[in-house]
Amino acid sequence: MLVAKPRQILKWLEYFYVVILLSLLTQGPVLKIWEASGQINGEIISSTKFATYLLVQVPAVVLLFHRGIPQSLLRGPVGVLLAFCIWMFLSTFWSTFSSYSLVESFTLTVTCLAGLYLARSFTLIEQLTLFLVAMQPGLIASWYAVRNNWTGAVNFDENYWIGIYFNRNSLAPPAAVGLLAAGALTWILIVRRPKYWGLVVLVLFDVVLLNLGLLFRSKSSTSLGAIAVFIFVWVFWTAIRWVRSRRDFSADQLRQYVYPGFLLTLILLTWFSFRFQEIFSRVFKSDLDFNGRTTLWRFSWSGFLDKPLFGWGWFSAWHTPNFFHDRDYWWALTSTTWSHSGVMDVLLGGGVVGAALLVLAILWSGARQLERVFTQTAGQWAFAAIWFVIAASTQESFIVGNHFLWLLLVASMAGSKNENRETVKLS
Repeated sequence: MLVAKPRQILKWLEYFYVVILLSLLTQGPVLKIWEASGQINGEIISSTKFATYLLVQVPAVVLLFHRGIPQSLLRGPVGVLLAFCIWMFLSTFWSTFSSYSLVESFTLTVTCLAGLYLARSFTLIEQLTLFLVAMQPGLIASWYAVRNNWTGAVNFDENYWIGIYFNRNSLAPPAAVGLLAAGALTWILIVRRPKYWGLVVLVLFDVVLLNLGLLFRSKSSTSLGAIAVFIFVWVFWTAIRWVRSRRDFSADQLRQYVYPGFLLTLILLTWFSFRFQEIFSRVFKSDLDFNGRTTLWRFSWSGFLDKPLFGWGWFSAWHTPNFFHDRDYWWALTSTTWSHSGVMDVLLGGGVVGAALLVLAILWSGARQLERVFTQTAGQWAFAAIWFVIAASTQESFIVGNHFLWLLLVASMAGSKNENRETVKLS
């Protein structure tokens, strides 16, 4: 009779914990758990939700500090990323709504540390598997909610699904990440072909069908656009892998020519999509004006120009009366309290300094991960996942504490454990 060793038991317990962590940080399950209580007392439930998110992340932070962060990471993009979090925390001192900035910057830092824990503790395959499994409970619950006509699970006016997430743009990201993680795992299985790989691929195919179905029924253009960016980045680096396998070129050439070319291409594609959105709208006979977000972005940009260097304080602008001076008409028109863009949130909250730190961290992490693209099976994942989150964050406020997409961005930038032990195979 086989008896599991204590170390194996602890490892499986840690897997179970991470699945719970990621699942709860999709936010839908937490909001659903406290939904009934929130209808009784909204003020108390806000603190309860904050405590729930904090408690589930505390073990990750503790384990991270127990395992430590190598100085090589701190002297690189991870150090800059932490500096970004520190800057947003410091913005509390000049914030126009200090108490709100203090809480929001604290949660931003905690979730950043949770992302570093994931990167420091698990290999790429483990990370993909954990993300895949963690997305499914909320998605299955959402499917069940729709099938059983739970209140608010479907928007009948526009015929799209919401599930337990209270918003279609909150349902779609878990479905998208589950779909992409399943695709990446399938890629690895096809390349490596371990024992029983065909059976596992069939299981993954079933998961893909569920996630894809929920994604399409949510009718979220934000996640579909982000997936398009993911696919472009994956194909780009797959092509570079193929070229390098047949014509060797140095790491310096990668950094000096290929990587800048990749960034320039993404910038041009982004500009093109924004510049010609009205043409796309007429061609496809649909509203591609980002659901009216352009008005919010103009509003946010105008506010950023008022305090361009240091910003208003992390997430404080939209809660500050002075933010709306001379813009009362826009305020009446938008009737909302956020930018619908992580990019605008960073500019408003931390100004040019905060934005520069985040951009530097992203670009530097990409430069550091160039070799990983060629030495890991599915090494394209890190690049593709980073730009998936960035693309989604241009449309929604996903660069924020207590959200799994911010954790995914941090983990992808920081890498994975024991990368040099991964099977090396160019494909």
